[in-house]
Amino acid sequence: MAVLDPALPRTRTGRIWTYVGDDEHPYTVYDYTPNRSRDGPDAFLKEFSGFLQADAYSGYDQLYKDPARDVTEVACWAHARRRFYEAQSSDLMRSTVMLAYIRLLYDVEREART
Repeated sequence: MAVLDPALPRTRTGRIWTYVGDDEHPYTVYDYTPNRSRDGPDAFLKEFSGFLQADAYSGYDQLYKDPARDVTEVACWAHARRRFYEAQSSDLMRSTVMLAYIRLLYDVEREART
């Protein structure tokens, strides 16, 4: 997000991190940091343990690698799907098969919600 900074002749880019809870913690929290450093999510999640579904931002990697934190990565199919979609130009057959499998997973998720 654009942030006004009196010390600069232009705006700078800040970040708003969105954290969405679960059934036991039905909250959405927005946390602002002045940059994209992993320090923001690291500090916000310092007491967190459990399953964390996030995008492919490499700043989360340290959370998953530290066994003392007990954070399990839950990958995001939307981000993985994008790579298979982009791969259609270089390997149409295999990327199409993977996109079909991902579609089936989305169908299972939709059915589980009903």
